[in-house]
Amino acid sequence: MGCAGLLAGGQAPAALTVLYDGNCRVCLRATDWLKQQPTYLPLYFVPAGSAEARHRFPQLDPRTTLKDVTVVADNGGVYRGSNAWIMCLWALRDHRALAYTLSTPGNAPKARKFVAFLSRHRSLLGS
Repeated sequence: MGCAGLLAGGQAPAALTVLYDGNCRVCLRATDWLKQQPTYLPLYFVPAGSAEARHRFPQLDPRTTLKDVTVVADNGGVYRGSNAWIMCLWALRDHRALAYTLSTPGNAPKARKFVAFLSRHRSLLGS
């Protein structure tokens, strides 16, 4: 599918909001890392399941956003799991090429498996 296939309606977003588990050390570390990176577009961070998240994104199930990282684009796109991580990388100046690489048909299944593994074992990785 490639990154272009991930973009809602083929239109690139102007901003992304990352919904992350604020009680997960791995998620907090990843969020801190993302905040330090130079970006092509603004990244906003909101704890998943929070009052702010429920207010801003009432259409999203808070339990689902706590289970898998979720990215909401200002153009209406909603990305979960590996697609959410690929969109985060796509927003970063130093990692957009990696996002395109991970989104290719040959690599996307590997990215999905890797993110699923991290998600299942994040409590073990967060110590």
